[in-house]
Amino acid sequence: MLARAHASHSPALCLCRSDRELPLYVTRRQSGFVLARWPGSGAQHDISCDHYDAPDDLTGLGQVQGNAVKDDPETGDVYLKLAFPLKRGAARSAPAAITNDTPALKHNGRKLSMRGLLHILWSKAELTHWYPRMAGKRNWFIVRRELLASAENCFAKGAALGPRMFVPETFRLDDRTGIVGRRYSALAPARHSSDTLMIVVGEVKTIGQSRYGETIGLKHLADWPLYMDTDTAKRFHRRFAAEEDLWRSSAEDDGHLILAASFSLRQSGSAEMFDIALMPVTREWLPYENTTERELLRVAVTERRSFVKGMRVDLEASRPIANITLTDTAPQAVAVHLAADDETEAAEVAYATLLATAGVDHCSWRPGMPLPESRTPERRPANAAATDRRRSATSA
Repeated sequence: MLARAHASHSPALCLCRSDRELPLYVTRRQSGFVLARWPGSGAQHDISCDHYDAPDDLTGLGQVQGNAVKDDPETGDVYLKLAFPLKRGAARSAPAAITNDTPALKHNGRKLSMRGLLHILWSKAELTHWYPRMAGKRNWFIVRRELLASAENCFAKGAALGPRMFVPETFRLDDRTGIVGRRYSALAPARHSSDTLMIVVGEVKTIGQSRYGETIGLKHLADWPLYMDTDTAKRFHRRFAAEEDLWRSSAEDDGHLILAASFSLRQSGSAEMFDIALMPVTREWLPYENTTERELLRVAVTERRSFVKGMRVDLEASRPIANITLTDTAPQAVAVHLAADDETEAAEVAYATLLATAGVDHCSWRPGMPLPESRTPERRPANAAATDRRRSATSA
């Protein structure tokens, strides 16, 4: 049915609310045809609806939406402005690595750093969404599938982003030859031109020494390490010391460390990295920035809450965001902010601005405090909103 609707460009409506019509569209993804919400409409859906998303202004998404990230309402395509190159010309044969040390100051929402791109893709893939029924069901196969799907309708530097994305598939010994063959095909853009840069996204397994620098080994990609020269490695460890510490401290909790990096292929076929970003995630693949936020996510998951994880994108660390937005608190979602230790005037102004965001309730949280009470409504039948509209029309 969805395939026929896609072919005929048939319109669709989400029936989660009786007071407004919320259009959807049918899009094709690797897993088949799916219904998707129109860009920017997530906050208009009922909080119990699968299409609900927290308002952009609660997070770093508000800074880049309409600037570095532009949605086409006619096609659903997304156009991204990147602050790092995807091509190496003669004038920049060796692009500077680790260029997102102070992303907010450099880009100010006009372009995306590598970290910003990773956060956007993670959000578009809805890997920021959590429901109790997901427990134990999210793994690398799911993460990879959704990341690739989220990049399918994205464009950057005048070309489709999907063909430039390499996300290693889950390794299976009985399909080793097939996996190597598919990897060879996926790397075709970089193989055909030494000036072409691609983007790899994967889970870090090891960080170690090499003959002329260091290597990063990714899970499911044991035979294909990613190389950094000595200078790049020094900047890498200086820039991502906190992320590395968080990753190592989460080992007992089965945490993961996600890497996104631009790379080119050497003549030998090995990969050399340039712009790099790291992102610690929990065992549920939910991103976090510090131990306090990790504890907030642990509490929310343990208490079987439904929520959306807020992403900082390229917003500076001193600016507050809604760390999670609870969606099981009908009739209105609740934005949960980490209690600020910084009492400066600038911090108070930024926090007051955040609390002024309409459409949600707000609360502050620190370890040891309870989360707002869950008030999960009983889900209405799929045709309930349409029935309400028909009744209203008949009454009128």
